[in-house]
Amino acid sequence: MSETFDFLYKDEQTVLRLRRLYENCGFKKYRMGKFESYDFYAKNKDFLVGNRIITFSDLNGKLMALKPDVTLSIVKNADSMPNGRQKLYYTENVYRESKDIHEFKEIFQVGLEVLGDIDRFETVEIVTLAVKSLLAIDENAVLNISHMGFTEGLLDCLSTEESTRDELHMLFSQKNAHDLIKLAEKLSLPRNPVNTAVKVLTVQPSNELALAGAEENALNARMQEAVTELRALYELLKQAGLDKHIKIDLSLTDDPGYYNGILMHGYVPGVARDVLSGGRYDMLMSKMGKSGTHAMGFAIYFDALDRRLHVREKNTTDAYILYGSDADIETLTRLTASLSEQGVSYTAVTSLPEGLSGVRIYHVSGKDVKEGAV
Repeated sequence: MSETFDFLYKDEQTVLRLRRLYENCGFKKYRMGKFESYDFYAKNKDFLVGNRIITFSDLNGKLMALKPDVTLSIVKNADSMPNGRQKLYYTENVYRESKDIHEFKEIFQVGLEVLGDIDRFETVEIVTLAVKSLLAIDENAVLNISHMGFTEGLLDCLSTEESTRDELHMLFSQKNAHDLIKLAEKLSLPRNPVNTAVKVLTVQPSNELALAGAEENALNARMQEAVTELRALYELLKQAGLDKHIKIDLSLTDDPGYYNGILMHGYVPGVARDVLSGGRYDMLMSKMGKSGTHAMGFAIYFDALDRRLHVREKNTTDAYILYGSDADIETLTRLTASLSEQGVSYTAVTSLPEGLSGVRIYHVSGKDVKEGAV
């Protein structure tokens, strides 16, 4: 007998669909503890969303932290790579500042990570799974894709000064072409790469035009290699029929001390912020003492989806049992047992809620049971 899950909230149903999606592709579930030494996160604060960490002292006086991130935990505790790679997914709570309300929250995340040898196939598979994960949430979802090599190559042409590059990174992340032009004038930055940067930040053409423009404006080998990889990835996604859910956005950037290669941000209608983010983070592996090991993955932030997904598809109560103080307890017990055996969901109440429709009503008075419907 097949079992349905209509009684679950939409977010619970979504998690089950995502777990099946990942396990069907050979990913194994990763489970983590809630605590970690504070020093571990303090050394990697730049990788975290937000700078604040919830801390406490354990019974031995050691400063501990409630885990604000899953990826760092996976990288730290990764086993030796069987067959050259490790493919993991997770459904975990993290504890950190919320982007929406600027308060500490327990945030539920679902995500996956691939550690080890990441070839062209693995890259395509991860990006494909990112798109399919978004589509499990909303059929009109879009995944924005960029490449750190393009941004970093462009910044190579603009400035080698660390402070200037940091400011340019901030302006890119804000898509702030206006202040970038002002900074370029102030520092007399070279005109050609400035013009390219302004185009990237202000022009949002189709994917084909974005890639063609990037190819035309690739000012060095680093930018050209990035565009070549993006082009190849996009063509494969197009062949798979996923191109209408892809947006090439070369303005995306992140901390170059951790990220390299493909970057991803996912969006669904009705949510103002990204609900998925990820990419290639070989640099984090190096910082964690795992040089030569590659890594790529993404996370879905369910706190951003609370209002969309924390609803049920339909009324999960098939029947209401209306009883008063005179109702016979044995009669009520027999009725509820009978409904349960029939697979009928019920709610026993002393007064009916407003707006009911399409449900059965059992009115129990003394030992009498009268059945009706609304």
